[in-house]
Amino acid sequence: MRIAITGANGFVGRAVTRALVGQGLRANLRLVDRAFDEGFGCETLVLDLAAPGAAAQVADGIDCLIHLAALPGAAAQADPALSRRVNLHASLDLLEHMRGRRVVYASSIAVFGSQFPAVIDDHTPAQPDSTYGAHKRMVELALADMVRQNEVLGLALRLPGIVARPQADGAFGSSFLSEMFHAAKAGMPCVVPVAPDATTWLMSARTCAYNLVYAALSSASSPDPVNLPAQHVRIGDLLAALASTGDVSGFSHVPNPSLERVFGTLPPLVATRAMELGFRSDGDLGALVEASLTDG
Repeated sequence: MRIAITGANGFVGRAVTRALVGQGLRANLRLVDRAFDEGFGCETLVLDLAAPGAAAQVADGIDCLIHLAALPGAAAQADPALSRRVNLHASLDLLEHMRGRRVVYASSIAVFGSQFPAVIDDHTPAQPDSTYGAHKRMVELALADMVRQNEVLGLALRLPGIVARPQADGAFGSSFLSEMFHAAKAGMPCVVPVAPDATTWLMSARTCAYNLVYAALSSASSPDPVNLPAQHVRIGDLLAALASTGDVSGFSHVPNPSLERVFGTLPPLVATRAMELGFRSDGDLGALVEASLTDG
């Protein structure tokens, strides 16, 4: 199976590539991004997905697409026109060029917006209230329509906050969550923009990569997006877990209402369908912290 990975030079893209290379698939990979820090000895394709003809180049001769490339949430909100080109139109072009083949689309919990019910489960409707979330939902719907009509095979996976992203990756509104890991590891001060009782969903890059690879290599195909089984984490508990392996003595809380509303009020998640399909969580907060500090 020939697999193309868009956004392959990104944080999650590199984790996915490492996982596939670890399975002996190096020669079967096409890595796609605008630039590369590391090519892993794989075929690399340097291009802008929003450029004319880009989708055809990505899809040429491949059997499966793992589509990770996106303009992150904060950047998408700041430039909706660019988000349309990258997150919406480029994604739709890729779907068109993948007819008859397999697609794994990295969607986002941003499709749920910021007004949450008491619990989110497989039946909770998407209600995006951001540019990023709206464009992710539009692509979910386009993929669902093609799957229903047997034009493509595959799944949309809704990714939670993935940690620990590289430092200074401020295009993500949730970047402060990763900064907590880096600061604890380095013993540096950190201003946390949410209260200790704030709650969020987290997954390590290692587990996220496992789930994306599992989806790509499986035969599962459904028009219904999959809510990945993230850890429901209280920020105070995360600090305690970080303190067991790092130094959080310089941490302080200065809540930012807008960030707290989106990233600090997430309710419990019941991801029954994902677990039945064979997707994984990190297991517990300790395992998530260990994986994130080791890989980060």
